[in-house]
Amino acid sequence: MLQIILPIIFILFGIFLKKTTSPGFRNSKKLSNVFIILGISTLVAKMILIYIHSR
Repeated sequence: MLQIILPIIFILFGIFLKKTTSPGFRNSKKLSNVFIILGISTLVAKMILIYIHSR
């Protein structure tokens, strides 16, 4: 279950970094893309592994 929750947290944190206007996070726009890509790729890989394991 943690393997599914953690990528979702990565995606949400990436979206938060992209949308925030706080001066402390203003320089984190490239990092937000990294978190979003990491979260999506990890989530897709976990779904593929769950599908393969269920067969």
